[in-house]
Amino acid sequence: MPRPMLRFRHPVVPTDGHGAERGQLLVIFALAMVALIGMVGLIIDGGDTALQRRDQQNVADAAAMAAGYAYVNEMDETAAARSVAAANGYVHGSDSTTVTVTSLADRIEVNVSRPHRNYFSGILGFATWDVSTTASVVAGVRTGAYGTMPLIFNEVAWDAREPGVSVTFGEPPPGNEDVPKSESEFNWTLFCTANGEGCNGDTRNINDWISEDGISTTVTMADAIAPLNAGTHQALFSDLSGAVGEAFPVAIVDDDGKLLGFAWFHLTGSVGGATKSITGWFDDAFDAPEFKIIHGHGAATGPIGGYGVELID
Repeated sequence: MPRPMLRFRHPVVPTDGHGAERGQLLVIFALAMVALIGMVGLIIDGGDTALQRRDQQNVADAAAMAAGYAYVNEMDETAAARSVAAANGYVHGSDSTTVTVTSLADRIEVNVSRPHRNYFSGILGFATWDVSTTASVVAGVRTGAYGTMPLIFNEVAWDAREPGVSVTFGEPPPGNEDVPKSESEFNWTLFCTANGEGCNGDTRNINDWISEDGISTTVTMADAIAPLNAGTHQALFSDLSGAVGEAFPVAIVDDDGKLLGFAWFHLTGSVGGATKSITGWFDDAFDAPEFKIIHGHGAATGPIGGYGVELID
């Protein structure tokens, strides 16, 4: 018997376009997934970068302070900064980390740099991005003071100090000698250039400064001073009595009246009348915010004022 002939049918190709649409959707979906993963990556890596930056800034601050203290102790600033950074996980030269120290005219600057290793953003071509933080300090003798009371003491009074033990100070003897010379003398003073005042002032100028809790500008080693002429100055003692119990910067001078620096003075009494004296004591501390390092790190020196380091940026 003859075999039946087999007939083959050609596949039917849909003519409604749905297959092409499904292909396009797959492409769009794939692209959308890449974009979505990229956006999520940016969020996650961005947040992690912020954490690294905060930690890195703390390291830069600590390293800058270390560099400042190394400077005032005549040690290697770069070595000190890198040692502190390494102790906090940022080793110079390791893991693409750099810790650089730059000594400028008015500050010491430390920069800490390390790339952030991204987890997801590499999909978008960002395998890493740089994170850099900077901190600056000033270091040196504290050669300026804000809110200085218009009082001057001789350096021998400073040298004889006993913190916490009040001493009685009187004005210089009557005559032409206005600069305090002994460890038990003081005088009122005019800071001639501290606020534009001339040196020919009188008790009214000093009274204003006392009533304002000190001079409202920063007095520096560059400012000239002049002791007030000998006289009764009865009103000044009464005015100063309102500051009893307070502490403030005062000026320390040599026998010629030259400004040597500033000290922290605790006022315990101010008596006019026949006595005309003040009582108080000097503190060894110079960490009060009223004391300023203003000449750039190491630009000024002096026997009084104390070395210090201040983070400024």
